[in-house]
Amino acid sequence: MRALGVELRALGAEFGKTIRIWLSYPIMIFFWAVFPLIWVMPYVFQGKALVGGATSESFRQLTGSGNYLAFVLIGAMISTFVFSALWGVGNSLREETYWGTMEYIIASPTHPLVILIGKTLAEWAWSTVMAVFQAAIIGIFFGVRFTIDKVLPIILLVGLLMIGFYGFAIAFAGFTLLIKEVHGWVHTLEWIFFLFSPIRYPVQVNPITAVVSTLIPLTWALVAIRGIILLNKSEVNFWQTVLILVIMDAVLLTAGYFLFVYLEKKTRRDGTVGMH
Repeated sequence: MRALGVELRALGAEFGKTIRIWLSYPIMIFFWAVFPLIWVMPYVFQGKALVGGATSESFRQLTGSGNYLAFVLIGAMISTFVFSALWGVGNSLREETYWGTMEYIIASPTHPLVILIGKTLAEWAWSTVMAVFQAAIIGIFFGVRFTIDKVLPIILLVGLLMIGFYGFAIAFAGFTLLIKEVHGWVHTLEWIFFLFSPIRYPVQVNPITAVVSTLIPLTWALVAIRGIILLNKSEVNFWQTVLILVIMDAVLLTAGYFLFVYLEKKTRRDGTVGMH
């Protein structure tokens, strides 16, 4: 019990440290709240130029809603969680090597996984604040309505989505300790998600992306969330989506834990933690 208390204090200390670092740069809060939406605006304008308006009948046949503007903005908002996990959690231990503190973490009696969980919780809090900002912007300027009966199932879906994805990010953090390189891999994963999940377009337009996308939890979560917000069909495949996400969570969390433990031990055994 005493050991558990010590681990929880270490976890809380890491959470507090990460939050204080972010709050030291308040401009970053504005940047991450606004720019994920701005980044998708060229695609919105491109779609408007192609179809001559804010809605499209062919788009409606694919997605059930002709409002491609809301479709893209919701994808940008939900993907904020996914990409912040990739950058924030996956890159977090590598950042410790840049700061010269990774050796202290390795040498301390606290397992690095506890530190990583603290960073993960801080990343979750950060992403939630950003998503709330973005939802407010979408609601005020683009007329997308977020009511309580819609928000509650969305919270459940996002929670299940991110539980599994943080498992993936934890494994990725161990991978970055091994390969000593982050940015190229993160950008590669970003574009894989952009291509094979319906962040910016309905993946049904291509048979290959339609099949591959079913292996990515983000696809299931986005389809259900858009159904709730745009189509008012909270009952459509909701519990089936929940079940699929729970199964994916179990697989990703288990695989993420064992991969991280294996890669962290290998890095420690090879003596390559401080290498760049």
